Amino acid sequence: TRRSSDLHFHPNGRWLYSLQEEGSTIVLFDYDAASGRLSARQTISSLPPGFAGSNFCSEILVSADGRFVYAGNRLHDSVGIFAVGTDGTLKFVGEEWTHGNYPRSFAFDPTGAFFYCCNQRGDNLAVFRVDRDTGGLTFTGHYVPVGNPSSVIFLDTQAAK
Repeated sequence: TRRSSDLHFHPNGRWLYSLQEEGSTIVLFDYDAASGRLSARQTISSLPPGFAGSNFCSEILVSADGRFVYAGNRLHDSVGIFAVGTDGTLKFVGEEWTHGNYPRSFAFDPTGAFFYCCNQRGDNLAVFRVDRDTGGLTFTGHYVPVGNPSSVIFLDTQAAK
């Protein structure tokens, strides 16, 4: 089970994406498993081009297929969406408003078809449909009321039996 995090490995295990909370940036590291070393290779803003206001990052998540990276932006109340290049570098492809306030954490459902975002100060989880071709998120219109949500985790109840 994966919990809220400021870093997330790509499925290939060679690239690590680290979210810099106060700097509102994502740093791509190459990971050398033999030596256990990380080497920074790219730094990119978690925010849309041209945004100059205050922000604090919250969560970073790599899609299961490794094609997209998602970065939570508190105060900007958005999720930045980035395409992963063949060399692991990121390219900003869009953003989605979280339909709430202060996105703290988020997760894909087990199928990867839906994305749930904890709007901590909005007291809800907002539900989005995932476009697996573009990485885009589309709000479904559904909210789950939860007081001060800070993490969302899916449990396979069938595996627990």
